[in-house]
Amino acid sequence: MKADEIAFIDTNILVYAIDSESPFHLKAIDFVNSTVRGELKMGISPQVIGELYATITNPKKASHPLSPNEAIDVIRPIWEAGNILRIFPEQETIDLTLSLVKRYRLKSLDFFDAQIVATMLDNRVTTIYTVNEHDFAVFEEIKAVNPFKQTE
Repeated sequence: MKADEIAFIDTNILVYAIDSESPFHLKAIDFVNSTVRGELKMGISPQVIGELYATITNPKKASHPLSPNEAIDVIRPIWEAGNILRIFPEQETIDLTLSLVKRYRLKSLDFFDAQIVATMLDNRVTTIYTVNEHDFAVFEEIKAVNPFKQTE
């Protein structure tokens, strides 16, 4: 990634930063803090904020689900962080999403990954930081990077 290039942060990194029982917790906190400090140029979309809220308040997905107020108290500083760019869908993003779904023959929840990719592309962002890089590997238009993977 070029120094001035903006990347996208996936929901799972934020979830791991919040979940103290995650094996990625400390690495995720370091990653998010480096973004908040402006060391990494990162973008986030309303969709990721929605996915984050849905995950951290869901007793089936979170080991210690947060109440709505607790979740808002955690999410608001992330969304309002001055060094995290807010990336919004464009008017054409749903058309691009549907094109990606058709091209890659995606089903079910994979639609939401296509929607993230479409939002990224409409905002000229081509790198996503995610722990689930395999989920985004199908998309030839972007590069998925796991920031916690050991490099040899």
